[in-house]
Amino acid sequence: MNRSSHTILLLSACFLILFSCQQEKKGTNEGRTTQTLTISDGGIKTLALEDGVNFEGLTALKLATIDDKEYITFYDYKTHSIYLYDYVTNDLFKKISMEKDGPNAVKNASKFFFQSIDSIFVDGSYGMYLINSNAEVFTKKSKGAKLHNGMPLVTSDSKFYRFHPDSRFKNGHIEMVISQMRGDNINNEYAIFNFEKDTIIEEFVQTEEIINNFGEIQKVQEEANERRESAYTINRFFASNKNYLYSSNSISDSLFLFKEGKLAKTIYAGIPTIEIANYSDYSTLQIIERYERGSRALENPKQPPHYKSMLLSPDGRFIYRVLHHGTKPKFIEGEERPIPNPIGATLIVVDTETEALNYYDLPLGEIDLPLYFENSLFVSNEGIYFRVKDQQNEDQVQFRFFKVTQ
Repeated sequence: MNRSSHTILLLSACFLILFSCQQEKKGTNEGRTTQTLTISDGGIKTLALEDGVNFEGLTALKLATIDDKEYITFYDYKTHSIYLYDYVTNDLFKKISMEKDGPNAVKNASKFFFQSIDSIFVDGSYGMYLINSNAEVFTKKSKGAKLHNGMPLVTSDSKFYRFHPDSRFKNGHIEMVISQMRGDNINNEYAIFNFEKDTIIEEFVQTEEIINNFGEIQKVQEEANERRESAYTINRFFASNKNYLYSSNSISDSLFLFKEGKLAKTIYAGIPTIEIANYSDYSTLQIIERYERGSRALENPKQPPHYKSMLLSPDGRFIYRVLHHGTKPKFIEGEERPIPNPIGATLIVVDTETEALNYYDLPLGEIDLPLYFENSLFVSNEGIYFRVKDQQNEDQVQFRFFKVTQ
């Protein structure tokens, strides 16, 4: 065969591969459209805070519907209290102050949700509590953990179950996510908890279903451990409505849709022009600085593109993803280390009914894009709220609102 024939065959093969990839992408996104919504700047929402509240970090920030009324809720570790603010008026509606000792002790309330005003499920450090609006403990559960002298028994294959933003109590069950020490057996990410029996009755969503090439990721983690370095964990995100359980992770453009515990389909929910980080690059998001008496974690000043969050509107209609375009080092006079300077960020809104994608370039100078995003934003049926950047007033918290209209 002559050189010309070789060239023709090579070009034909390349064309077939390209055509196959395009057909696969077309099949994944068939029937989907873009820019079907209007996303606009909706101004500032301000909540007045009482003395002592840590205004820089509001844990478990969320919009909750209680008795057909909407409230902005969060937990403050300094006052060990749950706060409810009227969503419309921004006024403080109720403060639920918990005890740390005694029969009504609740050790931690970093994750919680309301079934009603007097049925509050709290995911504490050493169990799950059901409390009322006076912070009286009705009952405590171990979340299915084996106990030793009243404490969870931790072994090499221990699993830890915790609430996610859409956890709720329904038909006696609570949906939870799983943290565990990776072993050789099949590992699941999601669980159904029977509250009355204090036991896990079902586990599903295998890690490999929502994170590709997990074997390679484990290899990177093992190599980092051998060097006594830290490999940043891939964040998994979950949300659910009446149709599907949705999942994604911080380095995937895909949304994974589960129905009745099985992967029903995968849809594209990224930006075609931005390449998401591979795990080798993403694993260096944090730098561990070791010294004689300990260590501390620092943000890497150079970060690759990755997703910060995935949230579902309370009515289950829209999924919000925040794509962090990455950072470059910024040097500040008088500082010995550079800080991460964000390159850009895009809000991606997915219509769960039509699967249409909508994009909005976020104003980096006005909103906060920290390493940990859980305490900095929440969603309503009207849109999404971000913490205002570099806020200095400690007696209030401000949010920049981005409104979504059809």
